[in-house]
Amino acid sequence: MKNENAKTKTNQSAIEALGRARADVASLTDWLECELQKQTDENVTWATVGTLEHVRANLIETLAFFSGFDESEIKRSLDELREEA
Repeated sequence: MKNENAKTKTNQSAIEALGRARADVASLTDWLECELQKQTDENVTWATVGTLEHVRANLIETLAFFSGFDESEIKRSLDELREEA
């Protein structure tokens, strides 16, 4: 009985931690979108381009880690999406 209670408590803690992490990732994604909206053609510099390319590289790395897809697959998908647009 003690073992089951401990297991249930541990599982509940994991579920709560997962919920917090999901909420944080969603909030960070929204925040990132707000930052992207600040980037306009009117105030573009090569430093801005470099910053966004760095962010892009980090996001590709993060998505590869999170999804299990290879970075090259993600880059290929991005290329295909740009060609369709």
